[in-house]
Amino acid sequence: MKITLYGAASDKIDTVYKDAVYELGIEMAKRNHTMIFGAGAGGLMGAAARGVTFGGGKIVGVTPHFMHEFEPIYANCTELIDTETMSERKNIMEEMADAFIIVPGGIGTFDEFFQIITLKVLGRHDKPIILFNVNGFWDNMLSVIGSDIFKGFINISVASVFTVCESAKGAIDALEALVNK
Repeated sequence: MKITLYGAASDKIDTVYKDAVYELGIEMAKRNHTMIFGAGAGGLMGAAARGVTFGGGKIVGVTPHFMHEFEPIYANCTELIDTETMSERKNIMEEMADAFIIVPGGIGTFDEFFQIITLKVLGRHDKPIILFNVNGFWDNMLSVIGSDIFKGFINISVASVFTVCESAKGAIDALEALVNK
């Protein structure tokens, strides 16, 4: 399975998150899944990539050429796809994926999370989405979504378009179950 991973590029992140996402990368490789990601060498993107590499797995990095100025690119990608824009990057990552895992991240990750959920709600894809809730990172976001469902701003069906998992093994187990459904 090809799994697109969205997550933080920042290196200013507590090791509890890096360790969990590294384990996620190992778990992907152990089960012969290919990781597609934004090609960053740092943060949680880099942690996942290092885990996949350690496990002997395949990695596809997708990055706009201008991003090379802002962050180092992971050197051990099996394949590196260079794009012109962030939009093109996201489109390629969406199209290549059989499933998505969103790990903790910042504004870019939030953008990817809401875009991929919106596209699923609108029927533009029917691919599984896992929210990897390391150390309760996504609890506040889930609370906001729940509150907005209660207030009528978000349809209750949104709650069923993604699955929340708190362990690397649980995330891959859930993806495999949803893909083989």
